[in-house]
Amino acid sequence: MSIQNLYRLSRRSFGVFSAQMNVAGQNIANATTPGYSRRRLTLATVGPPQRGIQFGSPFPTVGTGVSAENLERMRDGLLASASGEARTDLGGAEEETRLLSALEGLFGVDSGASLQDVMGDFWNAWSDLANNPTDTGVRASLLSQAETVAGTLNDLDDNMTRLATETQTALGNSVDQVNGLLDEIAALNEQISTAQAAGSPDLAAEDRRDGAVAELAAFVPVNVSEESDGYAVTIDGMIAVQGDQARGLTLDTPAGGPAAIRFEGTTVAFSSSDGQVGAQLRTLNETIPDTRDALNTFAESLVTTVNAQHATGFGLDGSTGLNFFDPAGLTAGSIRLSDDMDNPAKIAASSALDEPGNSDIALELSKLRETFDQQVVDLVSGVGAKLKAAQTAAGGHAAVVSHLDAMARGVSGVSLDEEMTYLIESQQAFAAVARVLNTADEMMETILAL
Repeated sequence: MSIQNLYRLSRRSFGVFSAQMNVAGQNIANATTPGYSRRRLTLATVGPPQRGIQFGSPFPTVGTGVSAENLERMRDGLLASASGEARTDLGGAEEETRLLSALEGLFGVDSGASLQDVMGDFWNAWSDLANNPTDTGVRASLLSQAETVAGTLNDLDDNMTRLATETQTALGNSVDQVNGLLDEIAALNEQISTAQAAGSPDLAAEDRRDGAVAELAAFVPVNVSEESDGYAVTIDGMIAVQGDQARGLTLDTPAGGPAAIRFEGTTVAFSSSDGQVGAQLRTLNETIPDTRDALNTFAESLVTTVNAQHATGFGLDGSTGLNFFDPAGLTAGSIRLSDDMDNPAKIAASSALDEPGNSDIALELSKLRETFDQQVVDLVSGVGAKLKAAQTAAGGHAAVVSHLDAMARGVSGVSLDEEMTYLIESQQAFAAVARVLNTADEMMETILAL
């Protein structure tokens, strides 16, 4: 090896080991930066020059040192894909838990003022009337409790309307966030491709792109493939990002109809029930309407059953055939007392005319408690069962995401101990190359002194 080649080798090595220390320093500086993937400089041996006229020599050149081939991010694509699927499941389960918790809260479970409590007081009022059929105070209390029942059902209906409106707003916000992330990924595709074409990869932009994909996965199920022009992102089987082009989602909320999401510029519907968007869409189109239908069925049954029994009895004033509830109010939102009940004396507790002490009708009505209590239990427990299932699912998915994140950190996370080791190794190699250069200088001085 010639002295000239030693100079060439040393100069190249100084540059490579300086770059290696810079990479280690960058990793250490970003050890706590969210979404940062550690960098690693790939080194390769540089062979002897192959250009020009080669002359035989008893001292062949074995190589010209080392070169930095590539600066790469340490990342596992399979782990990223698995983590994306887990985040979709977690996002859907957590959002469903939030919405179902709000829905269950409308029924005031364990509050002392739940629908079950109010209905219990209503049936107790009929029992009190059966024991005291001529007591006007007891009759007035019954009417007051009936108004409380109607008011509670009215409030439940209003609150479900409000929850549906809030869910629709949340769904609109989620769609906007999805579209923003798709635009961001497309813009980053262009930025990364431009940097690669210029020979200077933008690894920070690649980190941001991976972060945007991970954030997107919490909203909708995504599939990502890496192509020559960047990430191609597929949502529910439809390409949403291709190169620097993005196709977002559009939310349709027709009056009186179910909400629908479609892909922009197409008639293709987003039909997945996964992710935060899927959970919101399902809650808006299925869970809330189904619960409202069950509540309306309860209200209709209460009105028709109580009215049918009440109409066969007689009031203290001899009135009969009167409705207790307004027969036109057959929903939770419209149930109210009948206009016939403008006087407590008109409550039909007796089964016979001119027998004010007879309380057969009031007794029969009080016996309806068991039937309607079960309906309330079924209604509330149905929501509670869905909530429990969502909470269980959220806990399981959270554990999976945590496990996958830990595995991903093992690949792409920065280990300070490991980086310090690389830094020390590079420093020692740098010092050793300096000794080589110093030796070459001494050899040159010796030759010149001859």
